[in-house]
Amino acid sequence: MGNQFRDLIIRQKEIAADWKSKGGKVMGHFCNYVPDEILHAAGILSIRILGSPDPITHADSHLQSYVCKVIRSSLDMGLKGDLDYLDGLIIPYTCDAMRLLYDLWERNLGGKFLHLLDIPCLIRGDVGHTRFHEEFISFKKALEKHIGKDISNDALSHSIRVHNENRSLLKELYNLRRKEYGVVSCSEAYEAVLSSFTSPKELHSSLLKDLIKDARAKIGTQRATTQASKVRLHVSGSLITDIKFYEMIEESGGDVISDDLCTGTRFYWDNVIEADNEPIDAISDRYFYKLPCACKHPNTDRHEFIFDSVRQGDIHGVIFVMEKYCDAHLYDQPLLHEKLDKMNIPVLVIDSELALSGQEQLRTRIETFINILKRK
Repeated sequence: MGNQFRDLIIRQKEIAADWKSKGGKVMGHFCNYVPDEILHAAGILSIRILGSPDPITHADSHLQSYVCKVIRSSLDMGLKGDLDYLDGLIIPYTCDAMRLLYDLWERNLGGKFLHLLDIPCLIRGDVGHTRFHEEFISFKKALEKHIGKDISNDALSHSIRVHNENRSLLKELYNLRRKEYGVVSCSEAYEAVLSSFTSPKELHSSLLKDLIKDARAKIGTQRATTQASKVRLHVSGSLITDIKFYEMIEESGGDVISDDLCTGTRFYWDNVIEADNEPIDAISDRYFYKLPCACKHPNTDRHEFIFDSVRQGDIHGVIFVMEKYCDAHLYDQPLLHEKLDKMNIPVLVIDSELALSGQEQLRTRIETFINILKRK
């Protein structure tokens, strides 16, 4: 089953071409704060751009080398033509470097739909809430102008249901893995999450249902019993796109059962609640109140999510995977580290630039950390 999710990742451009052949558009974006529901309601396949581990060949003449690899490599992909299959791009204002990327893209790669989602840093209080809602309304209007038709409330409500189902299934998989050790490997689970960023949600949800069904059938088997002896870890940071990281942990006797990643729980943890609200209001509320990123203030909800996960008692240690030059997370990490120390939770800190460099040295560090945890 896991190979099907990996296949979705590998066949990203082929899937996008098939979507376009049926009359749809394909647009890219960079962040979990971009509302997929609005894009889906407009008949647009949403593609989350996660950068590339390949060497930078074009972007360094536009960006300093101390800008994070996600932004530098994404601009590089655009300049090389790797993203020409996209019909447009949405760039959120999450940090100054991402804001600069918008200007660089407009100057060097203009001609297609390009939108700056100017969401506020403040995610609590009336001012932030109003500003957030206004920006989502502006984004919807910009899309409507681009596609030449209105995005109806019925279409938005349908898209909410489609995305809520997908997020709920990912959360169900998370809870199942945490309760029933070993029924799904952490590398397989995270391939399932990563593939959701680039494939139609209806197709992805269908595969998730099959995966969960197969996983439940394994409960109580020898495989699950064996996996229960593994060291259970929480992973914290911004994003991880290299599945080798999870495979390395598994091979070293560990299992990632919890995370607070942008490419993990922060993507699927919260659903849209329509209630009596207009669909666009409900969508903006979901993204305003969702499990926050380190670039938002306050992000105490994310801190408490991490601590609550640890307090459940089944976490043996925490690994921070820190993307180099990501100021928001690098500022945040020492505060979290200090609190975890006080909770007597061992911590390992790893630097990353999308790809895992020095893999054998990293493997040694992970193996050593896991062996220390086994002896506790």
